[in-house]
Amino acid sequence: MTDARTAWPAPQGRLLLAGSALVLAFSAVGFLVQTFGIFAAALEDEFDWSRTATYSVLAIATLLTPVLIPLTGWASDRFPVRVLVLCALGAEVVCLVLLGILPTSRIGFAVLFLATYAASFGASVVPLARSINLAFSHRRGAALGLLFAGACLGAIVNPLVAAMLVSTVGWQGAFIALGLQVTVLAGIPALLFIRTLPSRHVARRPQTEQSASWRALFGTRAMYVVLGWALFAAIGYGGMQGHLVPLLEERAHRPEVAVLGQSLLGVGLLAGNIAAGILLDRIAVRVLASLMLILPVGALGLLLAVPPGPGDLAITTTIGIATGTETAVLAYVVSRYVPPEINGRGLATGMVAVALGGGIGTMLGAVSHDATGSYHLFITASAASLVVAAIWPWALPARPLLDEPRGSSSIAGNHTSDRDIA
Repeated sequence: MTDARTAWPAPQGRLLLAGSALVLAFSAVGFLVQTFGIFAAALEDEFDWSRTATYSVLAIATLLTPVLIPLTGWASDRFPVRVLVLCALGAEVVCLVLLGILPTSRIGFAVLFLATYAASFGASVVPLARSINLAFSHRRGAALGLLFAGACLGAIVNPLVAAMLVSTVGWQGAFIALGLQVTVLAGIPALLFIRTLPSRHVARRPQTEQSASWRALFGTRAMYVVLGWALFAAIGYGGMQGHLVPLLEERAHRPEVAVLGQSLLGVGLLAGNIAAGILLDRIAVRVLASLMLILPVGALGLLLAVPPGPGDLAITTTIGIATGTETAVLAYVVSRYVPPEINGRGLATGMVAVALGGGIGTMLGAVSHDATGSYHLFITASAASLVVAAIWPWALPARPLLDEPRGSSSIAGNHTSDRDIA
């Protein structure tokens, strides 16, 4: 008999994970926002836009996020993941190709860009993490860590690809090429590997028709814990990600070193997701969540206490590693404390809190810097927010809502144990 603590799932579970990670890495959800700055100069030349006018398109997209994420959560609970992801990827490809071949106008570009952005949510972390949550009753933490590591891989690769394309074939040719990327590197894996696999979750309490409603979601104590935890954590680390380059430049680093620091933050995010996947299956989630939120507090304290130097890059990487665990841990908690019928909406609601917290943190950095002339107050406020966030996980109920079946096979062919989230 295979030991449940060492076995990995059967092939259908591994293929689902691989396909989902590739979709997150190479679909529009993985590059549209990350590469916008690379297209910015070409768009300004094309449309005679100011920097403010150019980034207003991205700002509108950001404002749509609190609407698109809950809608995606609802769709994830209602439609098969394969149908939702393939439809989203098809819409992305059409919009990207149209951006490359149609006569350009300001309104036309904005509409097609926003349509691509909206479509990308159907192939985003919400439906894909939900499918992984349901498919992996054993080693779920490792699976979620690898899923989000795929998104981080895209964050490293996609800017380099987009910069090369814009410089060689122009911004419109780049959009066509990126549409081809979506088709080959995301669409084909989604078509071949993404399936809805049956879940063997066992609920502690009987489910009713009301359990699949938004009211049921917000009647769950754990959901309020997730919201407070996600909001304060994102305020603490979200602003740091957006202000890292100017913060390092303020600390007397050359621009190229500051950019390297930003890149190392991405490497840290990748390492953090992998680490979260390993640790979630071995450490109680409340302990892990608090530890990973306290770790960047120490790093931020070093930024305030030590003079600028090469150590700043090590501090940057540490912040990235701690930040990289956060989404995987949140997704894991939702999978154990929220009924499967509303799991997608639960994760989507948590991601809205992350988006709002990141926006608040980014604005806090800008306003405090303008008011004081430095980032010292912002670093202090970010650290304080992370301390508050580290307390929230301990408000989770001592026992999860959902048990995994003892001594029976999961959908992926493993034996599982009833492991408490202590």
